[in-house]
Amino acid sequence: MGGDRNLFHHPLTYLRHQRGWTLADVAELVRRRSGLNMATHRQKIHRWERGTVPELDAQFAIAEEVGVDPNTVLALPWPSWLLTVHGTEPLHEAWTASTAKLTLTGCLDASTDRRAFPLIAGDDAARLASAWAAVPAQKISHAANGGTVDTDVTNWVECRTRQLWHLDDLVGGDYCLNLAQADLQLVARLLHRGRYRAPVEQRLLGLAGELLRFAGWCAFDSGRQAAADRYWHAGLRTSATGGDTLTGAYILSLMAMQHTYAGDGRAALNLLHTARQRIGAGASRTVHAMLDAWQVRAHAAVGEQRQAIETLFRADDHWGRRTPDDDPPWIYWMRQPSHTIEVGLGFVRLGRSDIAVRLLEQGIADRGGDYTRDAVLGLAAVAAAELDQGDLGSALDTARRAADLLPGVESSRAADQLRAFAGRLPDGEPTAKEFRTYLESLPA
Repeated sequence: MGGDRNLFHHPLTYLRHQRGWTLADVAELVRRRSGLNMATHRQKIHRWERGTVPELDAQFAIAEEVGVDPNTVLALPWPSWLLTVHGTEPLHEAWTASTAKLTLTGCLDASTDRRAFPLIAGDDAARLASAWAAVPAQKISHAANGGTVDTDVTNWVECRTRQLWHLDDLVGGDYCLNLAQADLQLVARLLHRGRYRAPVEQRLLGLAGELLRFAGWCAFDSGRQAAADRYWHAGLRTSATGGDTLTGAYILSLMAMQHTYAGDGRAALNLLHTARQRIGAGASRTVHAMLDAWQVRAHAAVGEQRQAIETLFRADDHWGRRTPDDDPPWIYWMRQPSHTIEVGLGFVRLGRSDIAVRLLEQGIADRGGDYTRDAVLGLAAVAAAELDQGDLGSALDTARRAADLLPGVESSRAADQLRAFAGRLPDGEPTAKEFRTYLESLPA
């Protein structure tokens, strides 16, 4: 049960594997298309796959060969634009333990991507969704270096993961992403170097799926959208291989939220439908309430007010009839759907700011001090709704409350919500200018 020698640590390596190219082949196509001197071709290409950034002419040459627009090369840093090449992420490979380990290893550098849009398009995301239908340090070190991985080690990883959930609630995804990445590297090392029996392998894959789900969430919260896609793709594979259907459904719901934020409500609805169908009607009602709550905002994104309201009634009905003992551990944060931020934002989008303010204020009142990011997001949403109602004074007061909390949260998503609010303020209003100045003065 040791390591897999056919793992790819860089998108260019995987692209070469997919196209059957050697290092010399890449050097030749770059020379042919750019005229660059590739005399030390093998060493140069090897360095590109180990972190060196190729000159722009070399990148343009590779892009031309694989059909990528030059504007994409300029927009995305190396090697992120390689992920836009069809086939460089193994979206359509078999759903096996081997491929799950490959995708896990392949996304361990994903946190370096800071692009603010997803690379998995709606159609590909839908196909991916369908395909998914306290331990001594010495013991961990031993397991990570070829020793036996037992339940003590897996219990420790599980405990670590749950601690990260609650830390994220308090401080946000920007801070927690590096911690999740470190734990992912440990789990990958255990999977590739450790010795274990099949039940332990299944549990490790399930834990990897949960960590990948969490890392994707942190990437999404910190504005690294392409990285989130890569984590979630790997998370779908590892959770499916580990037999964890609910975590897979959670990943699809987060992908749906990401598409809603990007303005693609229809793709979000499709992803949520797949998640709901896969877990079945007998699954936790709290999970169904979560899926419905996020579906409300997806309906709002495409202007479907009637469907949004009907879905909210269904979500609150699930919540009212839930049995907490049936819930997976990760849904501890869920509250009454009508009081969630996503539902409130949905009603803001539908132009029902009166409803949005009432629901969001109830939701903020329900939250304790351990959910600072949610408080910022909720207050920013209330401020936006009050501005829609023409109440500039209340909107600025609410936004100031959110901004006062912002220094304690490392969440690009929360900061972006406040910046978006500030961008809507009237230019000639002194109080609006004062708020913008205050917001800009806060630590980045």
